Amino acid sequence: MNTVQQSVYVDGQKKEVTEKEFELLKLLIENKSVTMKKEYLFNTVWGSDSDSEIQTLTVHIKWLREKIEEEPKKPRHIITEWGVGYRFE
Repeated sequence: MNTVQQSVYVDGQKKEVTEKEFELLKLLIENKSVTMKKEYLFNTVWGSDSDSEIQTLTVHIKWLREKIEEEPKKPRHIITEWGVGYRFE
């Protein structure tokens, strides 16, 4: 991850990510191995006064997994803690 250029690399290949995907991934990586509540992730990335719904977070997590995980349906990096939130490993 290159925070200056807001770039994400997987196995040396640059992956195109949106600004929100980048912010979300950066937040997860900065708090590696810490389960972060969905509400906290949503409010930090989108803002508590956002017109978006928390389901937006789930969609962005799915898109990130499709871009960075070898097997998006069996993620090794972005892990779901059911009923709580997500963590990065």
